[in-house]
Order: sequence, then structure tokens, then C-alpha cells
Amino acid sequence: MSVSKTIVFAAAAAAAFASSPTLAGPNGSPLHAMKQPALQVLKLKNEAFVTGNGNSTPLPQFAFTPIDPGTVLHCKAACTLSASASVQMSTGGADWALCLVLDGAAIECQYQGVQSGPSGFVMGNAQVAASFAAGDHTFQTQLYTDGSSAAYQYFSMHYAVHR
Repeated sequence: MSVSKTIVFAAAAAAAFASSPTLAGPNGSPLHAMKQPALQVLKLKNEAFVTGNGNSTPLPQFAFTPIDPGTVLHCKAACTLSASASVQMSTGGADWALCLVLDGAAIECQYQGVQSGPSGFVMGNAQVAASFAAGDHTFQTQLYTDGSSAAYQYFSMHYAVHR
């Protein structure tokens, strides 16, 4: 088989796999059949990675809902703290926001907009960096929705301290 035929065959196979509704499963991911832990926190010296699966956890309407327990990192001197988050949502057709919270205050709260229908999934992303004094600082990610039928799935956050 020629190289061009191999590439066309591989692309067709990948497209068929990606569009198969039986592989997507009820939670919108081809990894649905794999056992996924609800939350994992990997804390390194000056950063933390938080990943998990909300397993279609419903979100209360008009409320800020934490999706991680909070991660404490330490600044030895004045420093810059950064946070980035990605969250997969089924919005139920409503507006929703992804909020990055540092020391209990939302310093970045971005509306992601109505991006899916009642049963579709979308990804939202937010990033922020801000200067803080020396000491312990707590990072957390929260979700907000205007709708009554929104739920969240996979999420990942990266929280870091920069000098």
C-alpha cells in the first residue's frame, strides 16, 4: 500500500472512531468505559495539577460550585501566582462561567456562553496570573450556571507559584 493510501486509510479510520456514538458513551468521552478517579491532586514543589471527572455531577442553578477542594501553595517572598483550568460541561442550553479563586476571592470569572444544546458537551478554559505577598495561598476552581440542568465532566487545573 502506498504512503498516501495509508494516510487516507488512517484518517478515515480515525474519523469513524471519533464519530461513533457507541464509543462516546453517555458522558461524552470515548474513555467512558475506563474507570476514572473522581479527583487526583499532584502537588509538586511550587505547582499542583488537579484532574478528575465530575461524572455528570449536576450543578445548582445560580450558585458558585467548587469542583476541587482547594490547593495550598507557598510563596517564600512576594510572587506571582498563576492558575489555568479546563472543564467539560453539558450546559443544558444555559450560560455558564468558569471561575478561578485565589485566597477565597474570584480573581477571574469568565462567562463561557451558551455553547451546547441540552445533551451536548463543551470545553471551557480560563487563565489568570496575579501578584501576591509571601505566605500560603489557596487556589480553587468554581463553576456557575444560569441553568437548572447543567452538569460537569472531566476537568484539569494547573496552579503555580512564580518568583
